[in-house]
Amino acid sequence: MAKEKVLILGASRGLGAALAREILSQDQNAPATEVFGVARKEQHLETLQKELGSRFQFQRLDLSKVESQDTFDSLLNEIAAKKIIYVAGGGPFGSFEHRPFESHQWAWRVTFEGAARTCHWALRQSLPPQVILVGSTICENQGDRHAASYAAAKHALKGLYESLRLEAPDWDLRMVSPGYLDTELLPKNAPVRYKEVWDPQKVAQEIVEWMKQKSNHGDHKVYPPYPEN
Repeated sequence: MAKEKVLILGASRGLGAALAREILSQDQNAPATEVFGVARKEQHLETLQKELGSRFQFQRLDLSKVESQDTFDSLLNEIAAKKIIYVAGGGPFGSFEHRPFESHQWAWRVTFEGAARTCHWALRQSLPPQVILVGSTICENQGDRHAASYAAAKHALKGLYESLRLEAPDWDLRMVSPGYLDTELLPKNAPVRYKEVWDPQKVAQEIVEWMKQKSNHGDHKVYPPYPEN
């Protein structure tokens, strides 16, 4: 029996890596799933493969590069995953005008354009795969000082999700919006750490269980910024 393929875009660290671990750990007794991870840092992907074994395959791809787009389309066709999770994202920190404009373009391409391209590809398939877009409770709903390009991209991502829900109501497109996550991507001295932040593995577990549930055609899983004790 062919294994079900799950594609994680932005799999090397943070929530993406946590999702890869969770998907494969839930499937240990009767392995029927293969996770394919894509990210720009091959070293992190190799480390994750050593941890997870042969059911985690990967390819390095920098989604911020215009020249990578043809490769991206070919990759989507080749893997033909039944489920796709788009986690990739990021952006420069600092005053908007003080950072090179190319850095802002990087944020938009990785955080929004790659997700939009994924949705465009999915909708052109005879049986569109389930797609999960990862937003941000904070940045998709309000401005974020010193993270303007990232917040702009997350706003756009939410707008894309809401618009495609209207255009393709029968497609299993979902969005999950986490709060602050305890990963290496959130600096230890970040001001938002004045309170307890979310455990990414716990969030990943909840997302994977949620993905198994039947779609109610408008699924948006929203977390509060901080865990509610």
